[in-house]
Amino acid sequence: MVQSRDLAATTFWDRLNIKVRIGSLLFDVLLNDNIVPRALGYVQEKHNHAAFELQFVWSGSGTLIFDETEQILGSGSIHLIGPNIFHGVKPDANDPVVRSTLRFTFREDKESDSWFPLTESEQLEAVLSSVNYCRLPADADHGMLFRLVDEIRHEIATPSLGSYTNVQSLFAQIIVRVARAVRLDSGTPVDYAIPSRVTDDLRSHIIDVFFMGYRQNLTLEMLAAQLSLSTKQVNRLLKKYFQTSFKQKLLDTRVEVAKDLLRTSALPVERIAGEVGYPSTHRFYYLFQKKLGMTPTEYRNRNQDGMSRSDP
Repeated sequence: MVQSRDLAATTFWDRLNIKVRIGSLLFDVLLNDNIVPRALGYVQEKHNHAAFELQFVWSGSGTLIFDETEQILGSGSIHLIGPNIFHGVKPDANDPVVRSTLRFTFREDKESDSWFPLTESEQLEAVLSSVNYCRLPADADHGMLFRLVDEIRHEIATPSLGSYTNVQSLFAQIIVRVARAVRLDSGTPVDYAIPSRVTDDLRSHIIDVFFMGYRQNLTLEMLAAQLSLSTKQVNRLLKKYFQTSFKQKLLDTRVEVAKDLLRTSALPVERIAGEVGYPSTHRFYYLFQKKLGMTPTEYRNRNQDGMSRSDP
């Protein structure tokens, strides 16, 4: 008997608004209650969608009919059907196919992030736009794709903090993995490389590494030379990234290390002063007290007293 889904009926799943941005492409994920695996107990008449449809065959068997072609729906297989392709499913009478489906569309979106590699969006669009039908090849990680669908259902059914973001991420993984599988099926090699950071993006890392040398006699001029900038430009960067000046950041770094040594070691204060880059113990005492309102010795005594009181 041929049946079809009641098109007027809507479910919880139909009403979900899930959109995923990948570079310049905005994907609209269209769900219905078919996201839940179920046995197909009837012959599904031929129909088409304005969207891509992914069919996940969890168990059983059947036949996918599209255009003048038939394709076996075997357990564990995944099928991608392109937009406007008429298709139907004939389940095996003795072992009906158990499947779940999800659909998606995509379009160009002008609000893409400037740092996202344009080639990635272009490649995804080219691969997906070429699809009328594709049975994902055996080399694709079917197990991972099934797990991702399971995780999406669980995340939506039991939402928590960050669920929408997590669902977006899971769908993005499905889209990328499916596109890779389609490319794999076509036999076309992929030429791709992760883009490198531009100079401005690397400067924060250079500054971090520079201040790890706090034991040395660091100067603003030394950091400026590493960044190939003027001292004024360096101070502007420090203000931008760390909300502080060169002198203050160096002091903060040294005092934080000194606090750890005072708290966790028995080293004399004179030795600690040298460890954090102050050859003059007097200078270390002065700067430490100015910043914390107590001498290094007072800090150590207070900390050790607090620790002893907390011991059982």
